[in-house]
Amino acid sequence: MLYFVKPFGQLSWTENVDQTLIDLARAHNKDLAQVSEWWKPSERAANDDDVRVALRYGIAATGGIVVDAGHVVTVQRPGSLRVLAAENSVRTAAYNASPQVKMVDEYLEQMMPGWKAQGRTTDAGVEASLRDSIREAERDAAQELAGEVKPELTSHWQLLGGSLPVPL
Repeated sequence: MLYFVKPFGQLSWTENVDQTLIDLARAHNKDLAQVSEWWKPSERAANDDDVRVALRYGIAATGGIVVDAGHVVTVQRPGSLRVLAAENSVRTAAYNASPQVKMVDEYLEQMMPGWKAQGRTTDAGVEASLRDSIREAERDAAQELAGEVKPELTSHWQLLGGSLPVPL
């Protein structure tokens, strides 16, 4: 999948193509914006991370920069996982606090001592796993953003009226 990042929050995408097409377009000096029937409007606006990644890994196109979505997903993954972890914490607390679950837990604890402790251990394991996943995703995102910003893409972006995210 490719993203077409444009100034002022505009974002389009196309599927079934990837970095290979960007590499071919770069090698043959082709403008991927010219294949206008490919691009579909995104359900979300472009954000600073989209721009940061596009300035490192993209290719200039009329009206914006085309970038492989894999780079964008890698950079946005930590935030997505943080949201998932927060939602999981709320759901787990609500589940464990429900009268039905408390009743079943009490019953099972009588039948199988250690049931409730095992449940707490499982919940803690899920939380730890999510924290580990977030740390790994943060490392991957940092590595992705350590790539060199391409001056020609920065110039192109600014000529289109796009503002540079801080930090870049």
